[in-house]
Amino acid sequence: MTGWQLCAYAYFRLWAFVDFSLPTGSCVLVTDVSVVVPAHNRPKELVRTLLSLTRQTLPTTDFEVIVVDDGSREDARALVRESADALSSLDIRVVRNEKAAGASGARNQGARLATADLLVFLDVDCLAHPDMLAVHLATQGARRVAASGYTHGRELTPETWELRIGGDWNWESAEEVFAKAATVDLLHDPLTELLAEPRPSDWAFFWTCNVSVPRDAFEAVGGFDESFDVKGVEDVELGLRLSLAGLPTVFLPDSRALHQPHPRDRHTELLRDRRNDLVLLRRHPTLEVEAVCAFDIVNARAALPALTSFRDRLAPEAVDTAHLSALPGASEALAGAESTLLIGAADAWPTSLPAPTLTVGPTADEVEGRSYRLLGTRLPFEDGQVDVAVLTDYWRVLPEATACRVIAEALRCARRVLVLSDAATAPPAVPDPELAAALEGAGTPFWTHTIALRREFHQFRFTALDRPAGGPDAAGASRAFEVEPAAWPLAHLSDITH
Repeated sequence: MTGWQLCAYAYFRLWAFVDFSLPTGSCVLVTDVSVVVPAHNRPKELVRTLLSLTRQTLPTTDFEVIVVDDGSREDARALVRESADALSSLDIRVVRNEKAAGASGARNQGARLATADLLVFLDVDCLAHPDMLAVHLATQGARRVAASGYTHGRELTPETWELRIGGDWNWESAEEVFAKAATVDLLHDPLTELLAEPRPSDWAFFWTCNVSVPRDAFEAVGGFDESFDVKGVEDVELGLRLSLAGLPTVFLPDSRALHQPHPRDRHTELLRDRRNDLVLLRRHPTLEVEAVCAFDIVNARAALPALTSFRDRLAPEAVDTAHLSALPGASEALAGAESTLLIGAADAWPTSLPAPTLTVGPTADEVEGRSYRLLGTRLPFEDGQVDVAVLTDYWRVLPEATACRVIAEALRCARRVLVLSDAATAPPAVPDPELAAALEGAGTPFWTHTIALRREFHQFRFTALDRPAGGPDAAGASRAFEVEPAAWPLAHLSDITH
């Protein structure tokens, strides 16, 4: 083909596979960057975001923009047509799903349409700083990574923006917005300092407000997991898979975006994300992922060295079941169960009892589908999955608040829960000091203002199942208890002033 014929063929193919495209002044057969923008019911924000892309220092001939309208009430194709003059410098394509495919599905759809070797995912409500794409491209040219730019004002609504920041903002001009934002301390992204020193768990900060990844790496790991049926955590899960494939998450303080404030239901978002945390843990049941899901992303980053050290030095004999056979009530309950979950160490499990169906604990061997080397604060199991869960003296080595979280998770996953005391070969006398110190500051996730956690033994009822043969005052004799949650309604201070 001649050059003219090749351009004409490419242009025909473009129109054959997408719903709408704006013509560009030249034919670009291979671009450097494909920008994927999933859109759902954010018409004003979409147009502003696209306008910000027209102001990039990277020439518009070096990137394409793919908008995936994921079942929006207002057709994004019409919006782009209405703004055709202002957006004429962009090589832009718009596809529309009449029925929403979800965030993961929309992003994957955009990636399949991409022609460039580098994918940039930009949220519909995020204005792009003029240098955003240039920084992503330069970074990926030097080293193949999962790159996460910084996004300012991520959680502000119009009301909280007006309260905390105020002023008149010209959202149609990215240059004006970013120049003004640079003078507002509240819009400084605190991740700038937090993430200055890389950590292995930085995949948990792969947030698709503003990220880039080589297209072949994205395809090799399978793209976004579309089994997340609601938005939230699906981007973190992709960051983890990219990390496992050898692409660490790195942070680009000079590749900035700014989240346009819009109404949002923060309460629902927090609940949704915690639900999707469990989806993430079921996909990747490791201590690192459990820490992210149990303690939150920032706390996990701080606590992981101590958690890993605790896991590696805990002695199995401190949390085994050496004296379980001396507890007839507990043994009978376990013998009659069709499925059991052991939280602790399976070492010295009585040969007279069926082997545990599932085992969880820091000393456990990792056997897919059967044994998990986890702390136990979040468990990768379904509600009521097993008949009986038994917690060994492992609870003794944990700070009380952490032990309570393990008990609460056992109660979620089992129809009956037993707790053993002084039944291990060498039960610990006190919680592990290093672990307790680490979780003193990092053990409480930021979302507890919305989702309550049991933190004291008072919040459970412990009914003696097996008492020591020497009587209730016999020191050191093995005991077993059945545990149930105690009624513990939460109240606001404003409700108890009278």
